[in-house]
Amino acid sequence: MGALLATVSAFALISGVRRQTSGSHRSLSYNEGMRGKWAWMGVLALCAGVGAGALSLRHRRVATELPGRNGGAAVISTPEISLNGTIRPQHIAGVGSEIEGNIEAFMADVGDEVFQGQVLARIGAAGLESEREAAAHAVEYAQDQVSKAEAAINSARMEASRATADEERARMALDRAGKVYARQKTLHEAGATPRLTFEKAEQEYEAAQQEFTIIDKGARGANDNVQSAIESLNAAKKVLAEKSQALEDAQGAFEVAEVRAPVDGLIVGRKGELGKPARESGDELFQIATDVYALEVAVEPQPDVLKRLRPGQPALVVVLDLQTGGMPGAVKEIKGTQAVVEFSSTLPAIRPGMRADVRLKLE
Repeated sequence: MGALLATVSAFALISGVRRQTSGSHRSLSYNEGMRGKWAWMGVLALCAGVGAGALSLRHRRVATELPGRNGGAAVISTPEISLNGTIRPQHIAGVGSEIEGNIEAFMADVGDEVFQGQVLARIGAAGLESEREAAAHAVEYAQDQVSKAEAAINSARMEASRATADEERARMALDRAGKVYARQKTLHEAGATPRLTFEKAEQEYEAAQQEFTIIDKGARGANDNVQSAIESLNAAKKVLAEKSQALEDAQGAFEVAEVRAPVDGLIVGRKGELGKPARESGDELFQIATDVYALEVAVEPQPDVLKRLRPGQPALVVVLDLQTGGMPGAVKEIKGTQAVVEFSSTLPAIRPGMRADVRLKLE
């Protein structure tokens, strides 16, 4: 802009010289002197304008370059990386088989929610089922014998009660007949009663004695039957107790062959195949997550990136399958070539096995 003004000024001066030259008819010497003077002044003005323009252009370049330098400093700010991994639970309970045997059936699969004591699998053990069935039949038979012994006791007690009552009546009848016989005998000896009356009293007394003897023997037999039934009941109960213990042992062995969940949780892993030994899977026959909200993601960054990560470093976990914002997390530990990032979920929809992006700012 300065150069343009200087140039305009120079041309204005030259035009003024020309107008003055054409308008007046002064002497030639005077005109030539004035013309040379104005020419030198125009050259000086032109040089001054060019210099001012150059200075102005240089100032604009410097002003333009400074923001560019500041922009370069923003580009080399702390970089952020994004790593992909699979969500997994932080707390896992391993479940295995307690006995040797092949896997007969799976009762649960990965992704199932289970409760404590739920049957997860059945392990085949030779003879356990037949032993349990035999013990159960033995217990049923022993229980039946106990029931029969108890029924026999009740029957024997009722019979003994009737025999005792009959014995008491026979005893009373014998006492009456004995008193009558004693009185008639005394009168007969004194000649105060007919002989026939005496003999009749004697016969009735003897008949009462025979009847009492028979009834008394029956009552004793009934009481003996009660005692025998009690002894049979005790023996039957003893057998029942033994068979019940055998059944309990067989049932316990059979239950050991059933793999049960030790805790409530979500099955996140299962190993083993049907027909294969259960012990081959060790304690990882089933893996149960005990807390589905305490989660983590294992990622494998490049070695140069891994060196710049530290435990406790903040992170952001973004679940790819859900249209939600990221969840704050932190680097839990560095293991080998992996960095484990832990975070807490508040959404039931986030499950182990989902893919997630882990975003970290490198230090």
